[in-house]
Amino acid sequence: MAHVIKVERATKDGKKRHAWKVRYRDPDHVEKAKTFDKKGDAEKFASTIETDILRGDYVDPRAGKVALNDWAAKWVSTLSVKPRTRVSYESLLRSRILPTFGKRQLAGLRRSDIQEWIASMLEEGLSPSRARQAVIVLRLMLDAAVDDRLIARNPADRIKLPKIQHKEAEYFDQAVADQLVNAVPEKFRLLFRVLATLGLRYGEAVALRRRHVDFLRRRLRVEESLAEVSGKLIFGPTKSHAERALPLPPSLMTELEQHLKTIDPDPETLLFTGEKGGPLRYRYVYMDVWRPLLRKLGLPTVGLHALRHSAAARMISAGASPKAVQSIMGHRSAAFTLTVYGHLFDEDLDALARRMDLPGQAVGAM
Repeated sequence: MAHVIKVERATKDGKKRHAWKVRYRDPDHVEKAKTFDKKGDAEKFASTIETDILRGDYVDPRAGKVALNDWAAKWVSTLSVKPRTRVSYESLLRSRILPTFGKRQLAGLRRSDIQEWIASMLEEGLSPSRARQAVIVLRLMLDAAVDDRLIARNPADRIKLPKIQHKEAEYFDQAVADQLVNAVPEKFRLLFRVLATLGLRYGEAVALRRRHVDFLRRRLRVEESLAEVSGKLIFGPTKSHAERALPLPPSLMTELEQHLKTIDPDPETLLFTGEKGGPLRYRYVYMDVWRPLLRKLGLPTVGLHALRHSAAARMISAGASPKAVQSIMGHRSAAFTLTVYGHLFDEDLDALARRMDLPGQAVGAM
């Protein structure tokens, strides 16, 4: 139970004035007190404290007197994320979050402060996407502070995020995608065929091992991914942190079977390697193989990810459902698949309408 009592407080000039002190015991039965100049403020604080204690939401008002600089260092040290994600978080903290809020106390951060910060980033010319990423990192860091009972609420919750203009995924139609794959130097052709047919992310494709090819079930298992972080190649989980088994078309199955005859029989042997037998770095394949190929064929310069989108377009054109495409592509949900490729499903509506036409009901039929 919180109690409000009238007390006297000395002013700077030595005079005494009335004030109002709230006394209460926290959940650990430790006596606490806070003094206010106005009785109304004291009563409001007392009511809030009582409610929070009853609900189990109590947070010591002094716990939030931690500078964001200090809390960020502790938070980052406890993160369990991919190395590339950690590097991204640290970059956003260093360049965007801590220069503005680093010296502020957790308890002193207000929703309006964060909204002004977002506006200033956009005024500086930072892309909406990058600004959103910075807000998300700040929100995660403050969520952890709430969980640690340093602050009662996260001021970044339900904050208005910058809007992003979603661009349609760049992809090649089936004929052009096949032309690209056939024009690739033979050493890389199977890798490119896997990318353009099954839609693997580049990191997933170059992390494939001999044991991932399941001839019995005619499946290709995607279990890990390769990422380059600060110049180092690191194997880790896939982007969605989920494994998946992809159906292999007969022609691709045959090519993989022939390829396996040419590599080391060790189950851990990588399917695709560089000249010295190590993993294929993205930059090398992009700069030395992909871009020259696009120039040679007179195609626009796009990233290797265009092959992933081309694979999705091929699946959709073949009649795959959003759920099937999601499963093969490794998306978080079918809703995300529709967000990225919804326009491609729309393009198939006319063909669907023609297939739905009943016999004898075509235009002019009697």
